[in-house]
Amino acid sequence: MSIVKLPRVSLGHWPTPLHELPHLSATLGGPRIFVKRDDLTGLALGGNKCRKLEYVLAGARQKGVDTLITSGSSQSNHALQTAAAARKLGMETYLLLVKGVHVETQGNLLLQNILNSTVNIVEVADPKEMFTTMPRKMDELADELRSKGRTPLVIPAGGEYPLGTVGWVEAAEEIGQQLKDQQIDAQYVVLAHSGGGTQAGLVLGFKQLKLPLDVVGISTMYEKSAAIGEVVTLANDTARLLGFDQTITPDEVTLYDDYIGQGYGIPTEECIEAIRLVAQTEGIFLDPVYTAKAMAGFIDLIRKSQFTSKDTIIFIHTGGVPALFAYHEEIAR
Repeated sequence: MSIVKLPRVSLGHWPTPLHELPHLSATLGGPRIFVKRDDLTGLALGGNKCRKLEYVLAGARQKGVDTLITSGSSQSNHALQTAAAARKLGMETYLLLVKGVHVETQGNLLLQNILNSTVNIVEVADPKEMFTTMPRKMDELADELRSKGRTPLVIPAGGEYPLGTVGWVEAAEEIGQQLKDQQIDAQYVVLAHSGGGTQAGLVLGFKQLKLPLDVVGISTMYEKSAAIGEVVTLANDTARLLGFDQTITPDEVTLYDDYIGQGYGIPTEECIEAIRLVAQTEGIFLDPVYTAKAMAGFIDLIRKSQFTSKDTIIFIHTGGVPALFAYHEEIAR
């Protein structure tokens, strides 16, 4: 029986595959590595935001919503999945995107063009403004659209609020069932951290299910204390939404901020090496903003013996592969 009992709209294909990466494991000298393929969710070339949107958009049509407004970076995976979900549900999309490294019509922006999304790229001093400045601008846009007779729904960047986090609480149950069915005794789950919702949902879900899995976040944007604070706040707010008798504390959140490099959206040499290594050992492509930085951090932690050959680890592939094409110059070099 599902631990999540909230309305949900169907946008993806579930469960996403969980399979072993034996060649990568052998190349790294262990541990035993599995990958959770949320790049194969089926919405807009896949990605982890699909799980969030299934709960965020449940009932939206019944409430008369005809327009979605959200934010992110210029190559935002969340923005792309939101736009695709909108088309699937017969809605329009307005995007207020903070200017990132790549603003050419390539990668996710090319797909937004095909979707005929209304895109406004905003010059900002810091990419984090997608979480600070943009909410006000989105609310102003929503008021403008209402004055024109539209019925908009504003979705925070990344779907980073409790209703979005619910999607990854449900994913914790899906992962637990797959581990049981495949008789996998895993100790860790490793994933990229940006806004914190995916990690928060898994930490809360595993605790609610009493599954002894340590969720290890690799930050792509925030320093450690701020990132942990995000996870704790989202997890506890989501627990209250779901009526769970659980509280997540900072010492229950594992996070590393050593692999951000020069900043959000800027690939490191190790990030590009990780893209090539995973592709050449397993035929799987990672994105340059999130999963590749997480994999680079994971590889470094293995080399530092933080994980050993006796461990079994699930790596979450959160999608974003279209961004590879926008970053072709950095990667091809």
